Amino acid sequence: MQELTGHIKIDWKRSRLLYAWLLLSVSTLIFAGIFALLIALARTPLIQNLLPGKDYFYIALVGHVILAFVIWFLAFMGALWVFTSSGFLNRETFSIMIGWASFFLTAIGAILITIPAIMGRGIPLIINYVPIIEHPLFYIGLILSGAGILLTIINTLLTILQAKRASKEALPIETFGMALAGVAVLIAFLCIGLSYYFQALSADRKAFVDFERLFWGAGHMLQFANTMAMVTAWIILARLTINKYPLGNGLAKILYLLYIIFVLPAPLIYFIYDIARQAHKDAFTELMRWGMGSSGVFIIMIVVAILKSRGAVRRAPAMPWSDPGFSSLLMSISIFTLGGLTAFTISGVNVKIPAHYHGAVGGVTIAFMGIAYRMLPSLKREIYYKRLGSIQPYLYGLGLLLFMLGMFLAGSHGVQRKVYGSDQVLDNIGKFIGMGIMGIGGLVAIAGGASFVWNMLVSLIKGEKK
Repeated sequence: MQELTGHIKIDWKRSRLLYAWLLLSVSTLIFAGIFALLIALARTPLIQNLLPGKDYFYIALVGHVILAFVIWFLAFMGALWVFTSSGFLNRETFSIMIGWASFFLTAIGAILITIPAIMGRGIPLIINYVPIIEHPLFYIGLILSGAGILLTIINTLLTILQAKRASKEALPIETFGMALAGVAVLIAFLCIGLSYYFQALSADRKAFVDFERLFWGAGHMLQFANTMAMVTAWIILARLTINKYPLGNGLAKILYLLYIIFVLPAPLIYFIYDIARQAHKDAFTELMRWGMGSSGVFIIMIVVAILKSRGAVRRAPAMPWSDPGFSSLLMSISIFTLGGLTAFTISGVNVKIPAHYHGAVGGVTIAFMGIAYRMLPSLKREIYYKRLGSIQPYLYGLGLLLFMLGMFLAGSHGVQRKVYGSDQVLDNIGKFIGMGIMGIGGLVAIAGGASFVWNMLVSLIKGEKK
């Protein structure tokens, strides 16, 4: 047995599976970052006219979103499911064979999804949550990755049930939270199935399958899963960096259950409203609007715990500012909160919308980065470039903050979303400055993301403890 984090242990079989999921998730960010660079440059004044044509911009946009906001999140959750079930419970995985099968399905699917995006093949469909490239490899990759994630959730839940039968002890907060995140992903898959059924197979089937409607409900459920996984990461990071849980076991589980209360009714919407009606879409929007309230309580409790742990603000120098786990925790909470506040200012279809959701998903990404660093000891690894690790969360966070600020400013002056180059119509100083700040912030964030990927890959491959 080997040390995981202090007193939690994991055996070599499970650590290999954790290693695989961690390596896959970090690797997806390589291509997500390349596509992000192209997108940021294509929207930056003066540089925008030097890049390839409009068609490839939209393919790059699909590649970035699907890898950065779907595959990266779900693959990293694969690592978290192993970490919080087998690791925290100190139990054998229910089936190591299913564990590896789920990993390889997800990995092969991710590769197939990436190929048409890199080669510029297929027709991009810029839809919300799960954008599509109309190409056979993309479709096959999406199905394989989905099947892999489905299997790993089932394997995780069975591991937890097996542990509960063998012990009367309450589940750790982290295990409980990730189990419910898994349930949210299962509900997302069910929503896709129901949407496809009512569009393509039922007596009232539509003339064609509308991909926007196909993934609309599932996309909202995935946001719940992402948020629960992020909150779990916050709890782990707080525990490891300030050496205490930010809130009690009972309260934390109640807050997690408040998320899931708004997830479980989601499939019923398909039986209440016709998929083609606006009321169908609005119902999912309302679920997410009212269901995210727990996040605010988690944020308040964690911030209070941090302040109390070090004697409040006057002892700020005592904070572990150079610990990437601590800095990731602070940057994640800050950016997620800012993204949430931005939502209240949105009106119309402009780039305030991506400013909002980049705050939401950026908060998830930084939390996952912090946990990735903290998973290395479980793999008998350590951060290879320690100084780079200490500044990387700040670099990525600062870039994202500038990116959001620029988008917010440009959106306030009417720059539309999902356009680039001359289509942005940067005809006043507010638009020009806003998109300029966005471009600078995007480049800084990409540098921060690249630093994370490089440091993690080298740490995983060469950073073995001596």
